[in-house]
Amino acid sequence: AARQGNGRSAREAPRIGFVTLGCPKNLVDSETMLGGLHRAGFAITSDLEEASLVVVNTCAFLTASQQESIDTILRVAQLKKTARLRKLVVTGCLPQRHGPSVLEELPEVDYLLGPGTLGEIADVARGLLADRLAPGARLGGLDGLEVEWEPRVISGHRHAAYLKISEGCNHTCTFCIIPRLRGRHRSRPMEEIEREAARMAAGGVGEITLVAQDSTAYGRDLYGKACLPELLARLDAVEGLRWIRVLYAYPSGLDERFLAALRDLPRVVPYLDIPVQHTSAAVLRRMRRPHRWSKTEAWLSRLRREVPGMVLRTTIITGFPGETEGDYEELLRATGDFEFDHLGVFAYSTEEGTPAARMPEAVPEELREQRRERLMLQQRAITLRRNRGRIGRRLEVLVDSVDPGTGLARGRWSGQALEIDGGVIISAPDPDSGARPPVSPGKYVGVRVRGAGPYDLVGSVEEGQCP
Repeated sequence: AARQGNGRSAREAPRIGFVTLGCPKNLVDSETMLGGLHRAGFAITSDLEEASLVVVNTCAFLTASQQESIDTILRVAQLKKTARLRKLVVTGCLPQRHGPSVLEELPEVDYLLGPGTLGEIADVARGLLADRLAPGARLGGLDGLEVEWEPRVISGHRHAAYLKISEGCNHTCTFCIIPRLRGRHRSRPMEEIEREAARMAAGGVGEITLVAQDSTAYGRDLYGKACLPELLARLDAVEGLRWIRVLYAYPSGLDERFLAALRDLPRVVPYLDIPVQHTSAAVLRRMRRPHRWSKTEAWLSRLRREVPGMVLRTTIITGFPGETEGDYEELLRATGDFEFDHLGVFAYSTEEGTPAARMPEAVPEELREQRRERLMLQQRAITLRRNRGRIGRRLEVLVDSVDPGTGLARGRWSGQALEIDGGVIISAPDPDSGARPPVSPGKYVGVRVRGAGPYDLVGSVEEGQCP
């Protein structure tokens, strides 16, 4: 049996639990830490009450996410009184943003690791559980990719996983603190990403979703130019993969090569997440976003014309400092005319340490939220109309889950991203027939769409090939 640093056998190994908050990139970090702990001989548990040590991997992008992180830390810390919990480690962006002061404000926490020091989790866990490591912090390390990425422990769905292609960001958006929390843009080598994708495919993962702070900047630091199209071509050749999806594409990264990759590579699904944040030139300048909506719209329109079945998602910020009623009305018109398939809206959050926090002409919080709600109502009608346009079509759907009691299944077609967009509800067969739906998690099935709501589609399994 594998041996622990404290002399325990693997059967008696301390159990470690995880709580992950925030974005898919944070989930990849947690899975990477899980891999390191597993290699070190620790046992992993999904039941926090059974854990001797719990890791809370935090998000600190917005004030609301910081509060969620703090609330979660305090809730988990209660297990020191009611369960087996001995040590609590906090990782991710909250420690990186606030430093060792987290230990002063939250004495329940035993250790801090930032995004650049996650590779030290096994050493920290050993030291804490052996009572030979005092409370402390290991932060910094934001100038490299020091974590051993493989083998990760894939959590959640076994047939769909995220794949991080780079870390950090070189953009200087005035509302964003990510470069301070994650460092400058660093790409992983293509060979390393390709090997990870192949290992995941061999383990049953059929869908990979590429994530980064800026996906379209991939490769600039390593290869002297943006190389996302070349990376996609290599991943398209990985045996066992069925769907490859791209999230977090920066608008200025759209070009002919990327368009061709989305159009021509059979396993790259016609789906793109491209946060535009706003459409007003004045607001975009204050945000320090170098693209302009007119140019972005031209590229996105080309994608819709030239890539069959193209689905587009974006995110918008309402109530940015200085956003006038005219700016907002322009935003409503632009997004209403273009009709994104999926659109998320955030009311601007004033974040300490960002240039935007010092800008004059702050929009009242109540007005920021009112503008968010109005835009969401507009988008709800758009998404409903576009979804209803799919009624009668037969779509290829990846099944994510099946309710054993009702027989209802839930999945996604290629125009819906995992845990971000809506889904496809696959109806159960006639109960009098005694049949069960020919579906199981990870299986791709043809589904005839019978109904549609503003988020989900409803359909039934049909034999035959999908268009």
